[in-house]
Amino acid sequence: MTQPFQWQGRTDGETQEHLRIHQVINKVSPAQFTLIGFASDEGVRRNKGRQGAKAGPDAIRRQLAGLPIHQPLAIKDLGTVSCDDGDLESAQRRLSDKIIESLTANERPIILGGGHEVAFASFQGLFDYVEQNQSGKTIGIINFDAHFDLREAPEATSGTPFLQSAQLCQKHQRPFHYLCLGIADHGNTKVLFDTADRLGCQYLRDKQLSFSQLPQAVKQLQAFIDGVDYLYVTVDLDVFSAAIAPGVSAPAPKGISTETFDELFTVIKGSKKIALFDIAECNPEFDIDNHTAKLAAYLIYQYLF
Repeated sequence: MTQPFQWQGRTDGETQEHLRIHQVINKVSPAQFTLIGFASDEGVRRNKGRQGAKAGPDAIRRQLAGLPIHQPLAIKDLGTVSCDDGDLESAQRRLSDKIIESLTANERPIILGGGHEVAFASFQGLFDYVEQNQSGKTIGIINFDAHFDLREAPEATSGTPFLQSAQLCQKHQRPFHYLCLGIADHGNTKVLFDTADRLGCQYLRDKQLSFSQLPQAVKQLQAFIDGVDYLYVTVDLDVFSAAIAPGVSAPAPKGISTETFDELFTVIKGSKKIALFDIAECNPEFDIDNHTAKLAAYLIYQYLF
């Protein structure tokens, strides 16, 4: 674990109508929501991407700190799991265990990445929790991402988490439910599309998520949600255009809009099935005026409220 983040920011007053997140965090335990950082870009390094996402968790926290509270919020920060020695697999297991602890306390974890290798740790934690407590319940993964991240590789990377998740499901003879929103044709080889089809994954390309096509996308999204008991929602910030999210490991020339995300996420959140939410690939080293970290904070804010 790294040193605790110092929550601070602008203070306009101490009464309810003045409060910001930094004034209410860590005031109640157990809390409704918990933040857990995952400071790692080891998976990005192995995947030959732009490193720097390790600094993502605290960059997101700094942008969250000053956001205003419009209704009571019980939230606490459980610190950050770091991968400092190249042992990604051990770091992923530590994060999974912290997620299990949070879920066991009836809290809703929000994971701050870090490279998208965070996704296997997130899924593994939720999967193990469900197996231990509600065996037979199903988990659906909704991944906002320009990439499938179903890559076959000799070791775990930021490109392998959902193939690892599929293999974990197969090992325990559980169904693998995976919906990827925002897939870019130019960002995935044919073998990745073939792998997605072989595993029975569902996906919508970025060009299928234009405003005019959203009603059909929502219909497919709703059908996916209706078919599972719990949702793990993960957002790789490279699903957005580089003009919106420049500080990522693999910037996108096209991507989806924030308006599209809001429309789809409203449906997902309205299901009340989200058990776990994470943000991946926030890379402050390549960010411009904190645009990407601010976007990550905005996405979390949409979940909180």
